[in-house]
Amino acid sequence: MAMLIRPRASFCRPARTNISSAFLQLPPSCRAFHASPRPQFFEATVTSAHAIFEGLHTVTGLPWAYTIPLAALTIRTVFILPISIYTRHNMQKQVALQPLMESWNHQLKKEAMKEVGHLGPAATQSALIRKVRKKRSEIYGRWGCQLSKNFLPLLQLPIFLVAIEALRMMCGTHEGLFGLVMSSISGTETTLAASALFEPGFATGGALWFPDLTASDPELRLPFMLSATVLWSVLSGRAANPTIWQKRFTRSLGLVALVLGPLTFQVPSAMLVYWISSSLLAHGQGYMLAKLMPITSFKTCKPKRALRIGDSLKNESP
Repeated sequence: MAMLIRPRASFCRPARTNISSAFLQLPPSCRAFHASPRPQFFEATVTSAHAIFEGLHTVTGLPWAYTIPLAALTIRTVFILPISIYTRHNMQKQVALQPLMESWNHQLKKEAMKEVGHLGPAATQSALIRKVRKKRSEIYGRWGCQLSKNFLPLLQLPIFLVAIEALRMMCGTHEGLFGLVMSSISGTETTLAASALFEPGFATGGALWFPDLTASDPELRLPFMLSATVLWSVLSGRAANPTIWQKRFTRSLGLVALVLGPLTFQVPSAMLVYWISSSLLAHGQGYMLAKLMPITSFKTCKPKRALRIGDSLKNESP
């Protein structure tokens, strides 16, 4: 009878208040509950770039002002140079296939005239352009030199941004690259923040007129050196016979290079040293590839003099 009048709560299974020890040993980033996931991939890449800087500094024993250019050389040689060589080889194959493309022009013109020739020259030209593009994609795809592979050098942009972000965190700067540019425009001072990747040796690892790599250049030489380096790379990379769009693009890049110096007044010296070194190395690698892997433009063969049928017949007659 006593079992029948026992309260209902006594029959309930007691709640377990012991939390698993394995769960408590997890780091806070794994036990945190948030609506948006943490950018673990980006943090891993930045940590890898930081390991490259730290490893080179430990192995060589050089000051940070010389370790940063060495790191730029290492990153460009290991990650970016193979991409540039592959892209250069792809462009050489495309140029070598130009005679084959030229041989198809006559056939494609006949097909365009037969299909839409009655609609006028504009429709015929549009149809011919579509056919040429389709045939070019077919030939390039057969030989494994698609036009899309020419854009592989754009992969160096995220690599550069990851290295710059690692240097920013090593400098202890709170703002990112965009925030530093906005600070240069507004004239406000940059703030420092505690970071797990902060490197105290940057404060005394400078050289020449910039002894503190965590601070901006006090004499403003590095920003204008960066601007001159980028402008030199833009002007030296101009095409021999540029189109109107290439001219406009080059002028736009030149304008960006001119304003790049004033926009980086508040950027730490370590980031500017890496930026300048990377730009100079990129120009040097491009010059080396142009000499070792030249791309010769294709020119159609033309007879030295016009062949006159009548004169040749007179010479052959007895």
